[in-house]
Amino acid sequence: MTMKKPSRVLRLRDFPGIGPIAIFGIVFLYIPIIITTIYAFNDGDSALIWRGFSVRWFGEVAQNANLLSAVWVSLQIAVVATTGATIFAILFALAVDRLRSKFSGLTTAILTAPLVIPEIVLAVATLGFIRMIGLTPGMLALILAHTSFCIPFALMPVRARLKGLGTDYFEAATDLGASSWQLFRRVTLPLLTPGIISGAILAFVISLDDFIISNFLSAAGATPLPVFLFSLIRRGASPAVNVVATLLLVLAIVVTTITFLQSQRRSKQNA
Repeated sequence: MTMKKPSRVLRLRDFPGIGPIAIFGIVFLYIPIIITTIYAFNDGDSALIWRGFSVRWFGEVAQNANLLSAVWVSLQIAVVATTGATIFAILFALAVDRLRSKFSGLTTAILTAPLVIPEIVLAVATLGFIRMIGLTPGMLALILAHTSFCIPFALMPVRARLKGLGTDYFEAATDLGASSWQLFRRVTLPLLTPGIISGAILAFVISLDDFIISNFLSAAGATPLPVFLFSLIRRGASPAVNVVATLLLVLAIVVTTITFLQSQRRSKQNA
């Protein structure tokens, strides 16, 4: 009987040049974020010239009515778009799962096409369509556009989770006499929860971060935060921009941490 040789463990040194490239990529990605966070506490009036430590720009941001209005607009759009995109993604994933594989692949490809279409093309097309149906740039147009292009991002984790589940759970529930509503509420929805949460977070971040489509569809009184920050930078780099970036970074860290802890707790409960 021949003994099977253990597989060789690959190390980073087995791939010459990969280590320095990885280090350069990490430095290039995170050093600007660290610098932006540090300069949020700059006492000077320039975002790029250090004049001493101060938190006065946090107070300036808290008292800037226009900036707070832009934050509120972005949060409203992101929440509504995320809710609509996530609900649609759940329903679409469950519906397309019952189609034959040929039609399933076709419909999914059509719905996820915005992932590969340049965003400037989507922005121009969306603006043209909005004008065609009689709407004008503003809050409603922004919500419709954000909901539309957030759907693929909410759909991917849900579909991946649904495919990974197989059919055993659903067949067992059906054999035990569960109705369609009971199957959805007590089996499907709880099992899809990790994918739903991941998709919703991804859609929320994408909506909050979008600039190109938002810039095409924004209007007076409905200016999202990225568009407002861009106009702020054009008038001169201010530490207020660094403060907003830092606060958004903290928000992202908090949301990611909470999601990770919930995922860990759920894994321990299922173990």
